Amino acid sequence: MSDSLKKTFQSSLGELDSAEMMLWLNKTIESEIIPRLLMGHKAESANHLADSQSSNIEVKQKEIVDFCQTLLDGPIADCFTFIDQMQKSGHSLVSLYMNLIPASTRRLQQLWENDENSFTEVTLALGRAQNLIHQLSPAFMSQGKLSDFQGNALLINVPGSQHTLGILIMSEFFKLNGWNTTVEIESTSADLKDRISLQSFDLLAISISCEDQWGTMETLLNEVKKVSKNKGILTMAGGPLFDFKPELVQECSADICSLTAEEAIKKVSDLMAQKAALN
Repeated sequence: MSDSLKKTFQSSLGELDSAEMMLWLNKTIESEIIPRLLMGHKAESANHLADSQSSNIEVKQKEIVDFCQTLLDGPIADCFTFIDQMQKSGHSLVSLYMNLIPASTRRLQQLWENDENSFTEVTLALGRAQNLIHQLSPAFMSQGKLSDFQGNALLINVPGSQHTLGILIMSEFFKLNGWNTTVEIESTSADLKDRISLQSFDLLAISISCEDQWGTMETLLNEVKKVSKNKGILTMAGGPLFDFKPELVQECSADICSLTAEEAIKKVSDLMAQKAALN
């Protein structure tokens, strides 16, 4: 389990009652662990992802149930074995990233809500899922043909958010589309502005999950333009908040605000091409 997840888990046990724990876990799984901007991404439509035939093999409900139980039981080696067996049966890692893992984490939520598994068990299972994303990254990259280099991207959650799995998955898909990605977790707004002022990024992408983070995000988006070492930096906002409240797309001050990862990557590429044509 990551340090951030441990901290969140430990603080939750000590400070939250059962109702608050359920609310926290619901937010974690539904809003932040697998952001809906990724759920809308269709693997078969991306030219540089894995072969569409293997990506489109349906993940069966029994496989979701079995993988969810593997995440709960551990050890992590058994989780890797399960993924390996799924690949041998014809699934690509792209499909497993987009279908098996999200469905399994949603099932974890149901098990918690139905009191079939404890808060501790579910949190440990989420930690194993995060570990999988980290360690499967090299194999995931080899599943597709990488695009030509597009630029340097900094991907973050809104400062103050500790959940990491969704932003890690988003980073994987940006990599496949030619971006050199850096993921920052648990950074403050001040830390991020310092980094952007010292290191040249072509894109800052922010994932937002709930409305109470809106003010922080908007302030950061505006200040990034002022302090960035790259004065032409593009900003992008996405995440489950826009799926829950699509009207906020029109209010967002980011250069790009999208409901799906596929749409976001295309819009970024188009803007980068326009900039290059003007230079």
